[in-house]
Amino acid sequence: MEALRYVHVPGYNAILFRRTFPELQQPEGLIERSRRLCPILGGRYNETHLMWRFPAGAMLVFRHMEGEPDRLKHQSAEYAYIGFDELTTFTEAQYRYLFSRARSTSGVAPRIRAGTNPGGVGHNWVKRRWGAWLDKKHPHPAADGEVRWFKPEGAGEVECGANDPDGMARTFIKSTVWDNPHLMEKDPAYIARLKALPLVERMQLLEGDWDIMAGAGNVIRREWFEIVEAAPAEAKRVRFWDLAATEKELSKDDPDFTAGARVSFADKVYYIEQVLKAQRSWANVKRLMGQTAALDGRETAIGVEQEPGASGKALIREIMRDPLLQGKYTVRGYRPMKDKVARANVWASQAQVGNVKIVNDGSWDIESFLNECQMFPEGVHDDQVDAVSGAVEMLTGRGGPLVAFA
Repeated sequence: MEALRYVHVPGYNAILFRRTFPELQQPEGLIERSRRLCPILGGRYNETHLMWRFPAGAMLVFRHMEGEPDRLKHQSAEYAYIGFDELTTFTEAQYRYLFSRARSTSGVAPRIRAGTNPGGVGHNWVKRRWGAWLDKKHPHPAADGEVRWFKPEGAGEVECGANDPDGMARTFIKSTVWDNPHLMEKDPAYIARLKALPLVERMQLLEGDWDIMAGAGNVIRREWFEIVEAAPAEAKRVRFWDLAATEKELSKDDPDFTAGARVSFADKVYYIEQVLKAQRSWANVKRLMGQTAALDGRETAIGVEQEPGASGKALIREIMRDPLLQGKYTVRGYRPMKDKVARANVWASQAQVGNVKIVNDGSWDIESFLNECQMFPEGVHDDQVDAVSGAVEMLTGRGGPLVAFA
C-alpha cells in the first residue's frame, strides 16, 4: 500500500523485493495482492516485466535478489520507493546497496521501508542496525515508533541530530499477530498453529522476540522422538545425500561427513529409517551411494543437495555416470532455499508433537544422530540433520528438483 501512495505523480518509480522469485508469486504474496489493489488505481500489469504502469506514467516493479551479485542488476536504476518484504532473508550488502538507487526526479522524497520477523540469515545485522529498538541491552533504547537519525562514520555509523546534512531518519514499529484483528476474525486458529512451532520460531513469530536464537537444545530435542521397530511398508520413501567428500574438505582436522538419510512418510508421520555417515574420498562416496541405492531398492527416490551454478549440475551428472547407478536409478539435485535452521524447523515442529519417529533396526548409529540433533546448530557437525532436512523437503515438495537424469 505504501508503494502506491504516489502513483499519481509522473515519473514516480517504486520497487518491492522478495529474496526469491517463487516467494514473489506465492499465494497471498506481493504480486497476488497487487492484482486486487492496482487496477483500482488504473494500473495495467505487464506479466513479462513483473511491473504495473499507472495512467500518470508511474511504475511499481517486483524483483528478487536470490544471490548476492543480483543487487548489481539495479546499477542504473532510480527508485523513489524501495520496499523489502521479510528483510531478514536478505544480506546487509543487498539492503545497503539499494540505498544508492534511492533517488528521485519526480519530486517525491525517496523512502526505504521493510517488514520482517526475527530469525533468518539476516537476523543479526537487522538487530544490530535497529539495535536501539530491538536490543534489550542497548545503552540508549528507543521507544516503539521513535524516529532517530544516523550518519556514516569510519566503517560504521553514529547517531546524529535531525539537522545533520549526512543524517538519515530511522525507526522501528513493532507489530504482533494481536495487532491484526481482521486475521484473528478470519482465522482464529492461527495463534494455536504458532504456539505449535518449535521454541525458537514460536518466540520469534508469536512474541516478536529478537533475543532468542537457535542454540543447542532450542531447535531439536532428543526426547521428542519415539523409537519404533519399523515404518509402514506402504510408506513413501526417499534417500537424501548431503555431500562433503571433497579433497579440500578431507584435508581438515575434522572434516564434515557425507550423510545419507532414508526417511519415509505415512499417515502424517515421518519415519527416520536410517542415517548413514562417512568421512571418505569422493570415489568411495560414490561407491557408498551406489551400494546403498541397491539396498534401498528402486522404489526409494534419491536426492542430492545441489550447489548453485554449473558445478552443482556437473556433480549430479557425475554421480549418475557412476557404474553402480547408471541406468538403474534416478537422482535429483535439490537446491536449498532456506538456511539450515529454517529447514530443520520444518520437521522439528512435527517431532515436537510426536509426528517424527526413529526406526531402530540395528543398521545405524541412532545415538550419534540424537546427539547431533541435541547440539544443533551449535555442534561441530550438522550433516545428519541436514540430510534429514533434505529428505523431508523431498517428501513435502518444498525443495525443487533442478537436475534429473534417469
